[in-house]
Amino acid sequence: MRHSPFLPALLVSLLVHTACGDKPSPSPDAGTQVEDAGTTPPDAGTSETDGGTTSPLCGTGSALTRAAAPVNQALIEDPTADILDRLRAIPGLTVQENPNGSPVPNGHRFFVMEYDQPADHSRPECQRFKQRITLLHTSDTAPMVLYASGYYVSTRVSRSELTLFLGANQLSIEHRFFPPSRPEPADWSLLTVKQSAADFHRIVQAFKPIYSARWLSTGASKGGETVVFFRRFYPQDVDATVAYVAPLAHRDDARFPAFQDTLGGPALAECRERIHTFQRTVLERREEMVQLWREFAQINKLTYEQLGFEKALEHAVIDTYFAFWQYDKPENCDQFPGPEATIDELLTTLSQQVGLSSLADTGIGSLSYYAPYFYQAAVELGWPQSHEAFLGDLIHFPGTNNSLVHAPPGVPLAPFRDEAMQDIQDWVSTQGERLMFIYGEFDPWTAAAYSLGGARDSYLYMVPGGNHSSNISRLPDEQYSEAFSTVLRWAGVTGMKRAPIRVEPRFEEFAPHLPPRLRPRDVR
Repeated sequence: MRHSPFLPALLVSLLVHTACGDKPSPSPDAGTQVEDAGTTPPDAGTSETDGGTTSPLCGTGSALTRAAAPVNQALIEDPTADILDRLRAIPGLTVQENPNGSPVPNGHRFFVMEYDQPADHSRPECQRFKQRITLLHTSDTAPMVLYASGYYVSTRVSRSELTLFLGANQLSIEHRFFPPSRPEPADWSLLTVKQSAADFHRIVQAFKPIYSARWLSTGASKGGETVVFFRRFYPQDVDATVAYVAPLAHRDDARFPAFQDTLGGPALAECRERIHTFQRTVLERREEMVQLWREFAQINKLTYEQLGFEKALEHAVIDTYFAFWQYDKPENCDQFPGPEATIDELLTTLSQQVGLSSLADTGIGSLSYYAPYFYQAAVELGWPQSHEAFLGDLIHFPGTNNSLVHAPPGVPLAPFRDEAMQDIQDWVSTQGERLMFIYGEFDPWTAAAYSLGGARDSYLYMVPGGNHSSNISRLPDEQYSEAFSTVLRWAGVTGMKRAPIRVEPRFEEFAPHLPPRLRPRDVR
């Protein structure tokens, strides 16, 4: 994993040892306090006290309190100054301009940055960490698109659909606990939707003195969830949100297998059964499949200690059906071989659909690679109930294909907070405004789509035949024009002289079980 060398952001002028007890020290808050069913409201203050050195965890020793470095606010707000100088004047921010030489669109500049954050926003005087972010800059007067993948952030240039629609700047944020944006040592109980929302809030407040035009937030899948969570806790930080294929799941959510049972209706019954036949065939030849998988693991230097080979095989088989509808099209159903297939053909197909390395212990795309996601799902986000009942006694480890089993071993799991996601849905339904949700008709995650309820100036669209790459551009013409116009209105963009553009849909570059064929090279 590459980690760019960054220069220190601030000079520490004073170190004072103070006790770090159970109660947080008073600190300024730049946002409205909101009540939640979870932990103590975070501090979202914008005052910086740390130049990058990590303080000890609260409760394990003394905290380090640092005198704030001088802030050159005039430079930050000076529109005639070079953007690199203005960025470097933001307290707590370290900046490099395009350190990896990524191709940059004409009229843009690209920056890879780290921002100093509290591990616990209610106790900012204690442990800190560096959160990685990137900025694609075009103009300080253009709209800003705040983008979240919900996972890692890529250090190469990419533009979201909204960014292309609006000719906007794009600020992309890595989710806390995805390396290198992880406190060390890591207190996993601080990996919550509320702490993440406070991360985003502090970053937005830090950049707004430069970018004063409209802000829209966006993301797909877990990234879509993340920006909605952010809006719930800090609803005024951005002007509007477009969330693509964003689920709001329950614990062991039974809506998922029910959705998958009849996905596509009678017209796609043959396709559904073809995949089921493939799944049964693999499990009926379990011993041979496991042996071949062991050979694959040895050749590729992969280990499967967390699950074991037999359980990994079952999980891959179950996920094959989900993954096909999430990432593929019904017309490609004939890629699944029947009972006459060789063992090699069966394993190859399994690997193409879910990626055998995605269930390994370590490596790109592995369980440890996405450990923060599995932890979050196990304590707050929820997960799909496994679609396995139709496989009967071919399943030897029933009920194990879930986030509780995939969560990082050795990390204590807090009791699942059923109220966390209900709190988000309640906010959307009663207080949400300027929200847009895009879903795909065949995407299994659509089983857990948000409900708009009484949300104001908000919209939900379904892409006919769409999968997990569904976006505004794939909507039918009338809905597309309506959604496009809404985005322009929210962004304050008027008098656009060009015709509406359609953006080629793409899958998120970071996602658990992303099929190998869809994984971009060198995304980090």
